[in-house]
Amino acid sequence: MRFALVIRSQVLLGCLLIGLSLPTGIARATDDLATVTPGGAVFFVEIAGLESWIDKLQQSPLVSDLPSNPQVQAFYASSQGRKFDATRKLIETQLGMDLWSLSKTLFGGHVAAAFYPHEGRKEPDAVVIAEIKDVAALDRIRERIAPLLTLTEDQTRISAGPGGVSVRAIDNKLFIAEKVDWIVLASTSELMTQALSLRASDMAANEKPLSSDAPYAAMLKQVGRDHLVRSFLNVELISQAMHGRMIPEKLDNGVVSLLMGGTLDLLARSPFLGSTLDLDEHSFRLSHEVTGKPESLGEKFQWFFADATRGGAAPLPNIPELIGGLVLNRDFAGWYKRREELLDAKVLPEFDKFEGGLANILPNRDFGTNILPTIGRNLTFVAVPQSYSHLNGKPGLQLPGFALIVDLAQPEDGAEVLTLFFQTLSAIVNLNAGQQGRQPWVLSSETYKDVQITFGKYGQKPKGDRLPIVFNFMPSAARVGDKFVMSSSVDLCRSVIDSLQSPSAATGDRKNAVKPNSGEDFRFDLTGDTLSKALDLNRELIEAKSIQGGKSAEQAKSEVSLFLEIVRAVRSVQLTSGPAGDGYRVRLEADWK
Repeated sequence: MRFALVIRSQVLLGCLLIGLSLPTGIARATDDLATVTPGGAVFFVEIAGLESWIDKLQQSPLVSDLPSNPQVQAFYASSQGRKFDATRKLIETQLGMDLWSLSKTLFGGHVAAAFYPHEGRKEPDAVVIAEIKDVAALDRIRERIAPLLTLTEDQTRISAGPGGVSVRAIDNKLFIAEKVDWIVLASTSELMTQALSLRASDMAANEKPLSSDAPYAAMLKQVGRDHLVRSFLNVELISQAMHGRMIPEKLDNGVVSLLMGGTLDLLARSPFLGSTLDLDEHSFRLSHEVTGKPESLGEKFQWFFADATRGGAAPLPNIPELIGGLVLNRDFAGWYKRREELLDAKVLPEFDKFEGGLANILPNRDFGTNILPTIGRNLTFVAVPQSYSHLNGKPGLQLPGFALIVDLAQPEDGAEVLTLFFQTLSAIVNLNAGQQGRQPWVLSSETYKDVQITFGKYGQKPKGDRLPIVFNFMPSAARVGDKFVMSSSVDLCRSVIDSLQSPSAATGDRKNAVKPNSGEDFRFDLTGDTLSKALDLNRELIEAKSIQGGKSAEQAKSEVSLFLEIVRAVRSVQLTSGPAGDGYRVRLEADWK
């Protein structure tokens, strides 16, 4: 599929090259291509400074190792691969340069694309604008491609556009114009005329650039212009086309509401969604932003957003060899209380079923009034490698250990409720021990650093090197001050207690520090090195699964090795959300070696 997309991209590239031999004239470089892009776009994306990153990718070890990769070799041996290679050689021979150089020439300068709604048709109209940095290379392409233009003479019509620029129309479906160092492609003659008029500063009274559209101007002010990639989605225009909100006021999924409800409502009220991508030598940042502050949504969504005065989402605990984790900061009782305002009526009966099932575990307690109010704003989930001290052996599939850390708004009542839940659930799960191929465990306890830990314990440690998957889990629970911990092993429970009692302990170079009063309402953190170690423990199983899917043993080993190499190269991945300036931001960041 990936290579098929590459082949199709060569066809589009050929359309772009058709216009490269038109007469040249005076160039006009543009700092912001939105100023020469017709207004009214529903989506706009702009890329600047890509040449150096294309060069880095070309020189990277990952690309240099591809020819020796068995999967790549198998592709080139296939019919599709041979066609792709023939197309590549044809283009490179005709143009006198490889595809890397061609990409740097066409896309290494300043490129933008805009899409416009078309009345009565799902497919949008489009404009593509490219300002070329390497004019000499572009001239060489013009010379090479000129003889091929005779093949399109029957389908081509040439006319004069605004500013005296020649416009080549191909089947009245693709319109191409260019000067010394810029190229414009459009799907309609109207869009081409507007684009050339903007570039020639010869606009009609009703022709305005995208930069003058109020939603775009607001987006640019908020996110800034100094980014490798910047995109704009006109939410206001979409809402108008839908004759209402882009996102319904009441969602039909409770999980989506809890995780994203406030974010989606801000998006629905914002005139735009602005996205940016930035790269440096060892990291990238992908951000999505909308305008509007959380308090603008009123009481309906105050359960969703963190209170910055209390620090927002808590940092992940400093546990050695932490693979990753997430922190969700919500007023869970507030969300549940307002569920009829937030959710579609058709999903509300599911809450009644949930409460009915929970009553079997926690009788005589109402979920909304007796249980949720005891829970604080932070739920923290972490994953770490396991030691399997509860076994004389190891499971065939070695899963990481997991722990859930619950903030307690009412420590005494909350701990009582969660302890009862833990003990009851453990007893219920224990009833299925025979079906799971294990002996039942008994609940035991110990005191660790003045903290009482309740945990499951086998009468005799199970033996074996390929035990069933259920042996990854040995439940444990403990209360540590105003927090309650439930984990998959007593060893992990002890590690969490250590981290909670000494929160400032260092944990390598993992980027998990959350600044006080950050106001973040969600945080996800993943460390590549420890994740790769966890995956490597199950290398044989992963390879076997790949072989069952039809791969050879050599291919399976090569693919797994390459995947683990990529994961090991990643220092950390982080996903956060929270207020940013006059708006709200969701950001994905990654650092690599």
